[in-house]
Amino acid sequence: MKAITLWLSGTAVVSLAVAAPHAMAQEASSATASDKGAPEIVVTAQKRSERLSKAPISVSVVTQAALDRQSIVSADQLITTVPSLQLSQNGFAIRGIGSNSSFSGYSTVATQFDGIYNPSSAALGLAMFDIASVEVLRGPQGTVYGRNATAGVVNVNTADPGRDLGGSASVQYGRFNEIKAQAAVDVPVSDTFAVRVAGFRDVNDGYGPQLKAAERFDKTDLAGLRVTAKWAITPTLTWRISGSYGRNQGTDAAIYLRNVNYYPDANLKTGSFGPVTIIPSDALNPGLDQVAANRQDVTSYDVRSRLVWQATSSLSLTWLAGYSWLDNNGVTATTGVFSQEYLHDKTNTWSNELDINYQQGPIKLVAGAYLYQDTQPSGLRLLHAGNTAPAPFAAVYNAFGALVPSVGNQIGTINAVDVVNTYSGEGSRSHAFFGQGTYSLTDRLRVQAGVRGTWDEATAHEQQLVCPGATVTRSTISADTCPTGVTIAYTDDRSRAPAHFSRVSWKTGLDYDVTRDILAYATVSTGYRGGGLQSSSNPAAYQQYAPETVTNYEAGLRASLYDHRVYIGLTAYQMDYKNLQVSSIIVDPVQGPVSVTTNAAKARIRGVDFETTLHPTPRDTLSGYVSWLDTRFLSFPNAPDNLHSADTMYNIFAPILGYAAIPSATADYSGNRLPNAPRFSARASYAHVFALESGARITPSADFYVQSMIYASADNVVQGRVAGYTKTDLNLRFDGASGHLYVNLFVNNAENSRITTNVVPVWSSTTANYALPRTYGVRVGFKY
Repeated sequence: MKAITLWLSGTAVVSLAVAAPHAMAQEASSATASDKGAPEIVVTAQKRSERLSKAPISVSVVTQAALDRQSIVSADQLITTVPSLQLSQNGFAIRGIGSNSSFSGYSTVATQFDGIYNPSSAALGLAMFDIASVEVLRGPQGTVYGRNATAGVVNVNTADPGRDLGGSASVQYGRFNEIKAQAAVDVPVSDTFAVRVAGFRDVNDGYGPQLKAAERFDKTDLAGLRVTAKWAITPTLTWRISGSYGRNQGTDAAIYLRNVNYYPDANLKTGSFGPVTIIPSDALNPGLDQVAANRQDVTSYDVRSRLVWQATSSLSLTWLAGYSWLDNNGVTATTGVFSQEYLHDKTNTWSNELDINYQQGPIKLVAGAYLYQDTQPSGLRLLHAGNTAPAPFAAVYNAFGALVPSVGNQIGTINAVDVVNTYSGEGSRSHAFFGQGTYSLTDRLRVQAGVRGTWDEATAHEQQLVCPGATVTRSTISADTCPTGVTIAYTDDRSRAPAHFSRVSWKTGLDYDVTRDILAYATVSTGYRGGGLQSSSNPAAYQQYAPETVTNYEAGLRASLYDHRVYIGLTAYQMDYKNLQVSSIIVDPVQGPVSVTTNAAKARIRGVDFETTLHPTPRDTLSGYVSWLDTRFLSFPNAPDNLHSADTMYNIFAPILGYAAIPSATADYSGNRLPNAPRFSARASYAHVFALESGARITPSADFYVQSMIYASADNVVQGRVAGYTKTDLNLRFDGASGHLYVNLFVNNAENSRITTNVVPVWSSTTANYALPRTYGVRVGFKY
């Protein structure tokens, strides 16, 4: 603890030494024209409005203008816009914490839309449009936001209705025949009631191959519609309600081989591997050329309500209520060996939260109560779980009817099993009470403290049927009967007792006004991610996992200088995890490879984030961040070793040929780095406005991002090492003299960097899929 305190204190002292001369110069100078600086950004990260430069919390803000400049149309594309934000398979990752499995429970980063929690990773791929701002909170938010926010929170705030009749629209055409159109209109029905209607459509041809599928892989097909109303019922009572529709009918990402493993000295008689030879590859994953179904089909409806009563000048009450309905009826993963698709899998969520905000004299307080439930009342998931094997082990598959035979030193594949999950109440319930307050000890020094009690219930009411591979189709699927009449395994968990978890999270800290424009703060906070249930057909050790907890030590500076021309945000932190939930793949004797969640004993994360925005002149804007991150598993013994474990089909067939079966292996990952955690990342953005004599403006801008290498998995094997990369986005915008019309030319990913979004190393090979290559186009828009 002493070392942590000294390290954080030292960082803060150095930061103060750098920033203080600027503040003193600003205080000594006469007031300059404040309209030349940028308006102060207001955030609601702590469930009360406060200026970004006065928020004692690690928070970043992304505006709609920044989203447009980088052609960001869905929440999953927000990565790299703020420090330490990456993508994991079931949501976001922040500071290296995020899941590597799409079915490993809830994300460690709580995603909220207009203050309403949405647990579904599928919702991140839906259209994100007509946004007021996106707030990204880094570090555990256990007191105000509760469970499943151990790594942070992403708040997506949609635009409010305007007071005047008006609107905007734009249409974009770009590479891959992309057409993106969006529009919004404000209708003031009366002085107290206004409505905003916004719509969005984005389609392209896809940038992946088509092969035997009906459409190309990596195709975008998004649509969205939102109606928002705001009603000042009385001078003290305001109601905001919105209803939205979203649809994603794009296609899955194409899967490529990054490398192939080959064991030239392997001994099949004894089951020994010998040294591995890693063969680089850029081929399509074996079997992908035979895939016919690759289309996603996700539909969502959401209703979100916020009722605010300003009871007195110092007391307000807010009631937040939300309901969402999501239907997944398409393919969500297909590699040519493995596929996952849903058949009208429903996910319903509802939540209610009552917040009380009180501010009087030296006291600022937010307190509340929270109720939440999500459930999968019906629907099915079909997994086609094929197996792969490296040479020379793949010779076993060749002898028993390989799906893709192994030739030379290449891998081979074989059909294994089809797993059908039928849902009838899978989900969770949660309720909590919380309070967090700030008390001003002096006019410059404040102390804050908060606490939250959370009670969770997890249910796993489902049936799981395991059939021979490549026998179940959408037309023959059944909850309890295999089409061939041969059942490998069947589990009925519909009467399974729920699991219960609870936790008290807390936060304490100090913040201090070094000067009028510089805030320094230090906090200690805790977070909690609920435990969960997994199929009771899994091996005993993988039927349930425990909650994870984190303690975060953080110190930072926030400064707004030179009449808001300079913003500085500096944060240093250390996060200590216990029972960290880690996704991995085990080899089940019946089902074959199964994705599971396990608890690593301990992990430590520490780092420094520096953010700044500069307005040296009224026409110039420079912004960016630099992030350094150091992550370690302090203790993770007996972890599943995927690179030295054969799959189920191999162990069934090998003894028939007189070869040895290969038992599942374990390894000690203590000391390894966490996945998806670059040591270094940075972004720089610059824009300059050229004013023409006609009154028109031309604004060139550039966004540059760079990050260092990462490991894709907890084993830190060289096969899963992903090199660093850079990405540059260029824009040239023309605004007409009237201010109503604009034309924007853009090039995104100018380097044409091949940016991986998901990398999976297993014993035979390493697979990956990739983000958009270089894109370019033109956007035309107007507002009135």
